[in-house]
This record gives sequence, C-alpha cells and structure tokens, in this order.
Amino acid sequence: MRVGHLLVGPAEHGVVRYAREVAEGDGGPLVAPGPADVDVVQVHYTDRLFAPTAEASAEAFTAVAAGLGRPLVVTLHDVPPDDGSVLQQRRARAYAAVVATAATVVVNSDHEAARLAAFSDRTPVVVPLPVMTLPAGPVPPPDGQVVVLGFLYPGKGHDEALRALPDGVGLTALGRPSDGHDDLVAELSALGPLTVTGYVPDAELPARLRAASVPLAPHRHVSASGSIGSWLAAGRRPLVPDVAYTREVAARLPGTLTLYDELAPALAAALADPALTWLAPGTPTGADLAGTVAAYRAVWAAAC
Repeated sequence: MRVGHLLVGPAEHGVVRYAREVAEGDGGPLVAPGPADVDVVQVHYTDRLFAPTAEASAEAFTAVAAGLGRPLVVTLHDVPPDDGSVLQQRRARAYAAVVATAATVVVNSDHEAARLAAFSDRTPVVVPLPVMTLPAGPVPPPDGQVVVLGFLYPGKGHDEALRALPDGVGLTALGRPSDGHDDLVAELSALGPLTVTGYVPDAELPARLRAASVPLAPHRHVSASGSIGSWLAAGRRPLVPDVAYTREVAARLPGTLTLYDELAPALAAALADPALTWLAPGTPTGADLAGTVAAYRAVWAAAC
C-alpha cells in the first residue's frame, strides 16, 4: 500500500504541521494536486487553509479531490459547531461538500464526530491527536507569565485571560496573529499586559513551554487541540475550560488537565502552587506519533 500525503497551507499552521508529521512518520511521498501515483491520498482539511470563505474553500477542495484520481482519506479539523449562526451553517455546508469526496473521513475526537453528525450521515473514524515527543532539557526559571500557545484569532480566549489576570502578572501569546487579524494585538493590549512573541522556532519551543508559570489553553469552542498536546509533551498540566472536548480528554487521560469554570480563581491557584501545573511522574498522555501513524495505516488500508 502506497500512501500519498497532500499538504495545503503555510508550514507553521498547526494543521499543516500535523499533516507533515503524519507524512514523515508514515514515510510516504508528498503529492501535488493532480494525478497521483499512489494507492490512496491523505489530506487534512480546515476551511481557511483552502480559501478565505467557506464556499470558495469547498470549491477549491473538491476541484483538487477530483483531479487526484485516487481514494481520498480526509481528516477534518475545526469541525463547525451547530450553533445556529449563519457563519457556521455556511461552514457546515462546505464541510459536507468535502466529506462527500472522501472514501473515509477521520476526526480527532468524539466531540468532532458529534459535530459532524449534525450535518452529515457519514460515520468517521476517530483518531485522537498524538502527544509528540519533545527533546529533554532543563526546566528554566518560571517566567511569571500566563502563557497561551498558538495563533491569535477572535474567540480563542486571549481576551478572557487578560481580564482574569492577577495584578502583576502578564499574558504571553506564543505565536502570531492569524492572517487578517493583525489588528487583534492592539485590541487585546487594551485589556491588559500582553506580549506577542510571533512565530516561535521549534528549537526554542520546549524551553518556552517549560518556563511558563501558568500553561493555559482557554478556547471554549475547541473541538480538538494540538496546543493541549504540546503542553502535555512538555510535561505540563494546562488549565482548560470545562467544555465537552476537554472533558473528553480528561476522561481518556486522567490527571493531564485542570478544568475550570471561572478562570480568575484557577489562575490564582496555579500561581500559588506551581506544582499544579506539572504532570505527575508516570501520567499517561496518550498515543505518540508512532501510535497515531499505526492507527492511520489501518484507515488507509481499509480505504484502498
């Protein structure tokens, strides 16, 4: 079985990084749009990677899918919620068009599978995101910051974090604004002390994650999270809102997350007792990349 991996989007985007890691773990070739000399093609989809609007994204994806001429395994990311909004209804129609091209659909959590069921009768395979292995290294001195990892975009929770900060503590955003959201930095900075690092190279990331006084993943509408996995890889136990996806992870991997209803007291408790922000020795963190690739190989074999 020969699997081709189609990567679309900027290299630093979390979905593209994950797609590349799966491809490298598998050892299969990267393929370009057009006829592919492989048995099956794996592609990861989130709408903004293919076009700025949901409709254009679906059109671009289905055109690429038609040109490949091979069975397609599509992993969905950022599956739209059924919240009744016009935007999410447009996104759901786009995702439904993408799903219709696939021999097999993969999602990253049971929560994403439930979201998919709201607009499609396809039954997906659930392959949870892996926790990657990070290089070992010393633990730097605490940086005195609450730290959020990843792109800045509206709704991710930076604003809630800034409003909940204790006196004398700042918020560091490890990452850069998503395309089209550069103005968000000024808007957020008006709410409290904010440092935006820009893109953090891979070689620097483990130390930055281990130095964070409080690891935080505040997105309340998340359906799967690579950022949470990065915190776990660094040995951290991040603070996360008590929502469907984080409850799913906490049930699957006990002892890995600290769930909160109100952020301000959770931050205060973590700053008062830093041990709460570190994983206890031996805490299971789920599949690594090799385990995830093994799960995908079973999916690819069934799709051929």
